[in-house]
Amino acid sequence: MEDEKQRSELVFVPAPALGHMASTIELANRLLSITNQHHRISITILIFSFPYTDPNFTSYFQSLPSIFPKIRFIILPPVDPPPLPAHVAIETLVSLYCRKWTPQFKEALTQLTDSSPPIRLTGLVIDVRFTDFIDVANQLGVPTFLNFTTNAAMLGLLLHLPTLHADHPKTTESFTELAIPSFANSVPPTVLPTPLLNKTDDSYKWYVHHCGRFRELKGILVNTFPELESYAIDSFDSLSGAPKVYAVGPIVDLAGKGQLRPVGGSGEQERIMKWLDRQPEGSVVLVCFGSMAGLSGVELREIAVGVEASGYRFLWSLRNAPRFSGTGRR
Repeated sequence: MEDEKQRSELVFVPAPALGHMASTIELANRLLSITNQHHRISITILIFSFPYTDPNFTSYFQSLPSIFPKIRFIILPPVDPPPLPAHVAIETLVSLYCRKWTPQFKEALTQLTDSSPPIRLTGLVIDVRFTDFIDVANQLGVPTFLNFTTNAAMLGLLLHLPTLHADHPKTTESFTELAIPSFANSVPPTVLPTPLLNKTDDSYKWYVHHCGRFRELKGILVNTFPELESYAIDSFDSLSGAPKVYAVGPIVDLAGKGQLRPVGGSGEQERIMKWLDRQPEGSVVLVCFGSMAGLSGVELREIAVGVEASGYRFLWSLRNAPRFSGTGRR
């Protein structure tokens, strides 16, 4: 009878960035629609106050409970900033803040389990840079999963990173090609994310730290599907000691409920939608590199030249210069 009175609770902890937040909310909605037909489950999303987030996100976060009433949102208060180097990359920035957030994170989980009516915390779903929260989950006896918002090929690269780190003691740039289990073909090191090219860089050290803890996870949810990435998904079966990988995609917020409102207001959105409606179906390329990635002027020009040369119509979501510096742009 006691088990019948308790409800199961999943807690999601996304990175405070729009792309991570929107896909997390959509995944949570899908889980609720599927599981509540057979099981009694609730979902809580913990949101950390991050000073480097777009100011528009504050009102966006506050609006989420009214838009998604079936999900409980808890916005945790700001913390004092950690000591930061003069030029800090996003990997270092978020990882250091994660450690500062740990006490309030543990307190939030404890309050959930002590709530009335009683709940049973059945799983913690974290972001890729929040692996230090695994320690808190272990203390509370809660299994930890990773919500990987990128693709399976990239996940395979990160799962393989500890091996690359051990096999190439200095740098990967000296090698002409690298064999990555989730890639169908070998690739030159220069195509890897910039932080993975320099072992002396703090970003690289944080990547190795987080990826080294992936094997402690109960499972990994990745936003993809077999028809799109069959090779990468199949490659996970041969990884010894790796957690189970679940292809749960495509996770796409088609209704737009979880999206930030356009900076230009409804008028700008209406102008864009009218332009899209005038284009032939399937003829427009969306160029977007996320809500936190920054590109140099040279990179922007090269991309613009390439897209124009393709002959395709395109819609480009271009953000302002990043509020932090460092190598973690790509």
